[in-house]
Amino acid sequence: MTIAFPKSFDSPMYDRAVLLMRNGEFPQAETVMRSSIEREGETALSYHYLAEIVASQSGRIQDAIKLQTKALSLAPTNSVFIAALGSRLKDGGFDRDALKMLEAALSVDPNNPIALPLIMRLRRQFLSWEDKKQEESTIQRILQNDHTFDPLALLAYTDDPQVQLNNAYARAPRSAGNSVPPHPPGEKIRVGYFSSDFHEHATMHLFEGALKAHDRDLFQFFVYDIKPREQSRQYRFIKEFADLYRDVSRLTAQEIARLAIEDKVDIAVDLKGDTTDAKQEIFAFRAAPAQVSFLGFPGTSGMAEMDYMIADNITVPKEDDQFYSEDIVRMPTCYQPNSNCRYLPKPENSRSRYGLPDDKFVFANLNNTYKVGPREFAAWMKILKRAPDSVLLFYTGMEDNSAAIFEKARALGVNPERIIPCTVVPQAEHLDRIAQVDLCLDCFSYNAHTTASDALWAGVPILTIYGKQFSARVATSILNAANLAELSVTSEKHFIDKAVSLAKDPEEMRRLKRHLDENRYALPLFDTKSWAKDFEEVLRAIYKTSQNKA
Repeated sequence: MTIAFPKSFDSPMYDRAVLLMRNGEFPQAETVMRSSIEREGETALSYHYLAEIVASQSGRIQDAIKLQTKALSLAPTNSVFIAALGSRLKDGGFDRDALKMLEAALSVDPNNPIALPLIMRLRRQFLSWEDKKQEESTIQRILQNDHTFDPLALLAYTDDPQVQLNNAYARAPRSAGNSVPPHPPGEKIRVGYFSSDFHEHATMHLFEGALKAHDRDLFQFFVYDIKPREQSRQYRFIKEFADLYRDVSRLTAQEIARLAIEDKVDIAVDLKGDTTDAKQEIFAFRAAPAQVSFLGFPGTSGMAEMDYMIADNITVPKEDDQFYSEDIVRMPTCYQPNSNCRYLPKPENSRSRYGLPDDKFVFANLNNTYKVGPREFAAWMKILKRAPDSVLLFYTGMEDNSAAIFEKARALGVNPERIIPCTVVPQAEHLDRIAQVDLCLDCFSYNAHTTASDALWAGVPILTIYGKQFSARVATSILNAANLAELSVTSEKHFIDKAVSLAKDPEEMRRLKRHLDENRYALPLFDTKSWAKDFEEVLRAIYKTSQNKA
């Protein structure tokens, strides 16, 4: 979040600090900016940029919040500084405080470029979204003013791959102009995995089995951990898995890129994309001769230096290559890995444990709340109206937002007692809970991804719509790999009709569940070893192409 302001004071040290910040040299920028404040005087701008510099360094968001608060104290009516504090609070996990601050910024300036995109995601997070027309109008206002969006949020607001590409281009870090020639061939291909999610996270839930299945005779695997969580089981696993493990949490993006080059990484795999705690600048500096975007973000990076993106024929058919800045490399089945050694739900569990009725058809939405908007919710309420003997298990986020969702159900003519709220639980209990559901209902622009695979693994079908952009096609790809392509439809009307039909057809529901339970280990979706072999073929092809450029 870099905002340029005019300034009316002569401050060469300040100017140098801002330049260092924009070049990604954050420790040096901090030193110079603090000297500027000491010698050239305190200004709101100085503290604003110092907050940004500090926030860009791992583990220092609390310091950044204090500095942003100081900036606001020096310019208390400036909507940009109000919104910037809201942004810092959000980064620190103080989401409700952030929402209040962003609302305050918009009361001063309704078109504030920081507040508008952020507040839409937070409103969805707390289930306080605007109606469909208002939300669409806000989105258009943001895009027409050339503001950039939180990319994960934008995926949920609009199903348009061109809009996603434009946003990615606008947000992509500036190219450093570096080129890395192919390293001399070694005995094995050296693959570097870069992420801050080597812990209890969806990435590891999906990828751990494939990592275990990797061919160590052909590949060496280096791990660059941007934000280690030393208490997690997955952290211990990834350290044991890696041929070389690097804790890079205290390094700048440029230093990480240099380290990977020194390690002679042949293929750098970005498992984060433009998401929380990412460092895309690593790849702008170039960490390897070949760089690959995979799994962490379901869309294009917009980066010239990101050479490849791994997809499949459903998420990105060839005619859609134009919407991706990378060369698309396609897996033969679903691009998404899945571990077939995961916890299986306990058959002895009962619905009553989760507050679910035994005598009703149970629909479920277990997606992150920011994926749910007025369009999805209205469709689900239509389904409940037409299937009167049904209820909806609804995930309300990290905290109980049930009052908000009850109000929205009531406004659409549905008894709130038919909405059963649930919050976050540990992974095993999450799977146990899903197993009590009859049918999961998907979101439209940003499908269930890990959650869709979770449901199928637990023996529960999911109904989706095949959309236009990558994120709106993932559930279709997953269903196809589970041999359940009939559960992907092409329109909202078909979605509603199909859900109602299934709720009234117990024999068909038994067939779908039996298919998942009896064929779990035979389905392509859960054939972890075959997926790993296919993935390694992709890596070998990328390596060969890279070597041929020498």
